[in-house]
Amino acid sequence: MDLFFPVFCVGCQREGKYLCKRCSEFLGEASLICPVCEESSFTGERHVSCSTLYGLDGLVAVWEYEGVIKQLLLRIKYGGIGHATQETMELAFLAIAQDTARFSQFLSFLLEKETVLTFVPMWKRKERKRGYNQALLIAQALGTIISSSTDSSTGSSTSFSCAKTPQQFLQKTKDTKSQTELARMERLSNVKDSFAIVQESSNSEFPLRFTPTLSSSVVLVDDVWTTGATMKECCKVLKKAGVEKVWGFVLARTV
Repeated sequence: MDLFFPVFCVGCQREGKYLCKRCSEFLGEASLICPVCEESSFTGERHVSCSTLYGLDGLVAVWEYEGVIKQLLLRIKYGGIGHATQETMELAFLAIAQDTARFSQFLSFLLEKETVLTFVPMWKRKERKRGYNQALLIAQALGTIISSSTDSSTGSSTSFSCAKTPQQFLQKTKDTKSQTELARMERLSNVKDSFAIVQESSNSEFPLRFTPTLSSSVVLVDDVWTTGATMKECCKVLKKAGVEKVWGFVLARTV
Protein backbone atom coordinates (compact mmCIF):
# COMPACT_ATOMS: atom_id res chain seq x y z
CA MET A 1 0.00 0.00 0.00
CA ASP A 2 2.85 2.41 0.83
CA LEU A 3 4.13 1.89 -2.72
CA PHE A 4 1.08 3.70 -4.08
CA PHE A 5 0.38 5.92 -1.07
CA PRO A 6 3.78 6.65 0.48
CA VAL A 7 3.89 7.94 4.05
CA PHE A 8 6.05 10.95 4.92
CA CYS A 9 7.18 12.29 8.29
CA VAL A 10 5.23 15.40 9.30
CA GLY A 11 8.43 16.91 10.66
CA CYS A 12 11.07 16.41 7.97
CA GLN A 13 9.15 14.80 5.07
CA ARG A 14 11.34 11.70 5.18
CA GLU A 15 9.52 8.75 3.67
CA GLY A 16 8.53 5.77 5.80
CA LYS A 17 6.57 6.91 8.86
CA TYR A 18 4.35 9.79 9.93
CA LEU A 19 6.92 10.54 12.61
CA CYS A 20 10.43 9.33 11.85
CA LYS A 21 12.82 8.14 14.54
CA ARG A 22 14.88 11.32 14.42
CA CYS A 23 11.90 13.67 14.77
CA SER A 24 10.33 11.53 17.49
CA GLU A 25 13.41 12.12 19.64
CA PHE A 26 12.52 15.82 19.88
CA LEU A 27 9.03 15.37 21.31
CA GLY A 28 8.53 17.30 24.53
CA GLU A 29 7.37 15.23 27.49
CA ALA A 30 4.39 16.73 29.27
CA SER A 31 4.71 17.04 33.03
CA LEU A 32 1.83 15.33 34.80
CA ILE A 33 -0.73 17.45 36.62
CA CYS A 34 -3.64 17.11 39.00
CA PRO A 35 -6.74 17.16 36.75
CA VAL A 36 -8.63 19.38 39.19
CA CYS A 37 -6.26 22.24 40.10
CA GLU A 38 -3.88 21.57 37.16
CA GLU A 39 -0.84 21.98 39.41
CA SER A 40 2.05 19.51 39.32
CA SER A 41 1.35 15.91 40.32
CA PHE A 42 4.26 13.51 39.80
CA THR A 43 2.08 10.53 38.86
CA GLY A 44 -0.93 12.44 37.52
CA GLU A 45 -3.12 11.50 40.48
CA ARG A 46 -5.61 14.02 41.78
CA HIS A 47 -4.33 15.76 44.90
CA VAL A 48 -5.92 14.61 48.16
CA SER A 49 -6.73 18.25 48.89
CA CYS A 50 -8.54 18.56 45.54
CA SER A 51 -11.42 16.31 46.51
CA THR A 52 -14.38 16.67 44.16
CA LEU A 53 -17.49 14.55 43.78
CA TYR A 54 -17.52 14.17 40.01
CA GLY A 55 -13.93 14.99 39.04
CA LEU A 56 -11.25 12.90 37.37
CA ASP A 57 -9.14 10.77 39.69
CA GLY A 58 -6.05 11.11 37.53
CA LEU A 59 -4.79 12.36 34.19
CA VAL A 60 -2.02 11.21 31.88
CA ALA A 61 -0.75 13.27 28.96
CA VAL A 62 2.29 11.91 27.15
CA TRP A 63 3.59 14.94 25.25
CA GLU A 64 3.37 18.70 25.16
CA TYR A 65 0.99 19.85 22.43
CA GLU A 66 3.50 21.64 20.24
CA GLY A 67 5.86 21.11 17.30
CA VAL A 68 5.66 17.94 15.25
CA ILE A 69 3.28 16.09 17.58
CA LYS A 70 0.82 18.97 17.26
CA GLN A 71 1.17 18.80 13.47
CA LEU A 72 0.58 15.05 13.52
CA LEU A 73 -2.45 15.17 15.82
CA LEU A 74 -4.02 17.93 13.73
CA ARG A 75 -3.55 15.83 10.60
CA ILE A 76 -5.04 12.80 12.33
CA LYS A 77 -8.03 14.88 13.41
CA TYR A 78 -8.63 16.95 10.29
CA GLY A 79 -6.38 15.53 7.56
CA GLY A 80 -7.90 12.11 7.01
CA ILE A 81 -5.03 10.00 8.39
CA GLY A 82 -6.87 8.33 11.23
CA HIS A 83 -4.85 5.18 10.54
CA ALA A 84 -1.79 7.01 11.92
CA THR A 85 -3.16 6.63 15.46
CA GLN A 86 -1.70 3.13 15.80
CA GLU A 87 1.84 4.34 15.00
CA THR A 88 1.38 7.34 17.29
CA MET A 89 0.05 5.24 20.15
CA GLU A 90 3.00 2.84 19.84
CA LEU A 91 5.35 5.80 20.32
CA ALA A 92 3.29 7.01 23.26
CA PHE A 93 3.28 3.65 24.99
CA LEU A 94 7.02 3.30 24.48
CA ALA A 95 7.47 6.64 26.26
CA ILE A 96 5.23 5.41 29.09
CA ALA A 97 7.07 2.08 29.40
CA GLN A 98 10.40 3.90 29.64
CA ASP A 99 9.21 6.09 32.53
CA THR A 100 7.37 3.70 34.81
CA ALA A 101 8.09 5.77 37.92
CA ARG A 102 5.85 8.58 36.71
CA PHE A 103 3.28 6.40 34.99
CA SER A 104 3.10 3.64 37.62
CA GLN A 105 -0.26 4.67 39.09
CA PHE A 106 -1.87 4.98 35.67
CA LEU A 107 -0.48 1.65 34.46
CA SER A 108 -1.63 -0.09 37.62
CA PHE A 109 -5.14 1.29 37.15
CA LEU A 110 -5.19 0.59 33.40
CA LEU A 111 -4.13 -3.03 33.79
CA GLU A 112 -6.67 -3.89 36.48
CA LYS A 113 -9.06 -6.54 35.21
CA GLU A 114 -12.17 -4.47 35.91
CA THR A 115 -10.89 -1.29 34.23
CA VAL A 116 -12.67 -0.51 30.98
CA LEU A 117 -11.58 1.78 28.15
CA THR A 118 -14.02 4.34 26.80
CA PHE A 119 -13.65 7.51 24.73
CA VAL A 120 -14.97 11.02 24.23
CA PRO A 121 -17.77 10.80 21.63
CA MET A 122 -18.37 13.11 18.69
CA TRP A 123 -21.59 14.57 17.35
CA LYS A 124 -22.72 11.79 14.99
CA ARG A 125 -23.00 13.96 11.86
CA LYS A 126 -19.48 15.31 12.40
CA GLU A 127 -18.16 11.78 12.87
CA ARG A 128 -19.83 10.61 9.65
CA LYS A 129 -18.34 13.56 7.76
CA ARG A 130 -14.84 12.93 9.14
CA GLY A 131 -15.14 9.18 8.72
CA TYR A 132 -13.95 8.32 12.22
CA ASN A 133 -13.60 9.52 15.80
CA GLN A 134 -9.91 9.97 16.60
CA ALA A 135 -10.54 9.40 20.33
CA LEU A 136 -12.02 5.99 19.55
CA LEU A 137 -9.06 5.11 17.31
CA ILE A 138 -6.63 6.07 20.08
CA ALA A 139 -8.57 3.96 22.59
CA GLN A 140 -8.55 1.00 20.19
CA ALA A 141 -4.81 1.34 19.65
CA LEU A 142 -4.21 1.55 23.41
CA GLY A 143 -6.31 -1.56 23.99
CA THR A 144 -4.42 -3.48 21.33
CA ILE A 145 -1.00 -2.47 22.62
CA ILE A 146 -1.57 -3.39 26.25
CA SER A 147 -2.75 -6.87 25.28
CA SER A 148 0.79 -7.72 24.22
CA SER A 149 3.55 -5.24 24.93
CA THR A 150 7.32 -5.35 24.93
CA ASP A 151 9.48 -5.06 28.01
CA SER A 152 11.74 -2.10 27.16
CA SER A 153 14.49 -3.38 29.43
CA THR A 154 14.76 -6.86 27.91
CA GLY A 155 13.19 -6.45 24.51
CA SER A 156 11.06 -9.52 25.17
CA SER A 157 7.37 -9.75 24.49
CA THR A 158 5.34 -9.40 27.67
CA SER A 159 1.68 -10.30 27.63
CA PHE A 160 -0.38 -8.36 30.15
CA SER A 161 -3.28 -10.79 29.50
CA CYS A 162 -5.74 -7.92 29.67
CA ALA A 163 -6.83 -7.21 26.12
CA LYS A 164 -9.36 -4.39 26.30
CA THR A 165 -11.88 -3.45 23.64
CA PRO A 166 -13.16 0.12 24.09
CA GLN A 167 -16.83 0.42 24.94
CA GLN A 168 -19.04 3.35 24.06
CA PHE A 169 -20.52 4.59 27.31
CA LEU A 170 -21.22 8.17 26.22
CA GLN A 171 -23.00 9.94 23.42
CA LYS A 172 -22.91 13.56 22.29
CA THR A 173 -26.43 14.90 22.71
CA LYS A 174 -26.07 18.18 20.87
CA ASP A 175 -23.91 19.78 18.23
CA THR A 176 -21.56 22.28 19.86
CA LYS A 177 -19.12 24.79 18.47
CA SER A 178 -15.56 23.64 17.90
CA GLN A 179 -13.54 24.20 21.08
CA THR A 180 -10.50 25.24 19.04
CA GLU A 181 -11.07 28.99 18.93
CA LEU A 182 -12.91 29.42 22.24
CA ALA A 183 -11.55 31.01 25.41
CA ARG A 184 -11.43 29.00 28.63
CA MET A 185 -14.79 30.07 30.06
CA GLU A 186 -16.43 29.70 26.65
CA ARG A 187 -15.10 26.14 26.41
CA LEU A 188 -16.62 25.25 29.77
CA SER A 189 -20.07 26.58 28.87
CA ASN A 190 -19.92 25.22 25.31
CA VAL A 191 -19.82 21.56 26.38
CA LYS A 192 -22.05 21.84 29.45
CA ASP A 193 -24.84 19.23 29.37
CA SER A 194 -23.79 18.03 25.91
CA PHE A 195 -23.04 14.40 26.86
CA ALA A 196 -25.16 11.55 28.19
CA ILE A 197 -24.91 7.84 28.95
CA VAL A 198 -26.02 5.58 26.09
CA GLN A 199 -28.14 2.59 27.02
CA GLU A 200 -27.24 0.87 23.77
CA SER A 201 -24.78 2.17 21.22
CA SER A 202 -26.06 3.15 17.78
CA ASN A 203 -22.62 2.16 16.50
CA SER A 204 -22.74 -1.51 15.46
CA GLU A 205 -19.12 -1.81 16.57
CA PHE A 206 -20.25 -1.28 20.18
CA PRO A 207 -23.42 -3.34 20.70
CA LEU A 208 -22.99 -3.88 24.45
CA ARG A 209 -25.13 -2.16 27.04
CA PHE A 210 -23.46 -0.23 29.82
CA THR A 211 -24.63 -1.12 33.31
CA PRO A 212 -22.64 1.12 35.65
CA THR A 213 -21.90 -0.10 39.15
CA LEU A 214 -20.13 1.56 42.05
CA SER A 215 -17.08 -0.62 41.42
CA SER A 216 -16.74 0.50 37.78
CA SER A 217 -13.30 1.76 36.79
CA VAL A 218 -12.87 3.64 33.51
CA VAL A 219 -10.03 5.10 31.45
CA LEU A 220 -11.50 7.95 29.40
CA VAL A 221 -9.55 8.59 26.19
CA ASP A 222 -9.22 11.72 24.04
CA ASP A 223 -6.54 13.19 21.79
CA VAL A 224 -5.65 16.52 23.43
CA TRP A 225 -6.19 18.26 26.79
CA THR A 226 -6.42 22.05 26.55
CA THR A 227 -8.64 23.30 29.37
CA GLY A 228 -9.99 19.84 30.12
CA ALA A 229 -13.57 21.09 29.70
CA THR A 230 -14.71 18.21 27.48
CA MET A 231 -13.12 15.45 29.51
CA LYS A 232 -14.33 16.91 32.80
CA GLU A 233 -17.89 17.07 31.49
CA CYS A 234 -17.70 13.46 30.30
CA CYS A 235 -16.30 12.36 33.66
CA LYS A 236 -19.15 14.09 35.48
CA VAL A 237 -21.70 12.15 33.42
CA LEU A 238 -19.92 8.84 34.05
CA LYS A 239 -19.69 9.39 37.80
CA LYS A 240 -23.31 10.49 38.10
CA ALA A 241 -24.19 7.19 36.40
CA GLY A 242 -22.33 5.28 39.10
CA VAL A 243 -18.76 4.90 37.87
CA GLU A 244 -16.49 5.02 40.89
CA LYS A 245 -13.11 5.92 39.43
CA VAL A 246 -12.09 7.64 36.17
CA TRP A 247 -8.62 8.36 34.82
CA GLY A 248 -8.17 10.50 31.74
CA PHE A 249 -5.68 9.63 28.99
CA VAL A 250 -4.62 11.99 26.20
CA LEU A 251 -1.70 11.95 23.82
CA ALA A 252 -0.83 15.60 24.36
CA ARG A 253 -1.55 18.54 26.65
CA THR A 254 -1.40 22.26 25.99
CA VAL A 255 1.16 23.87 28.30
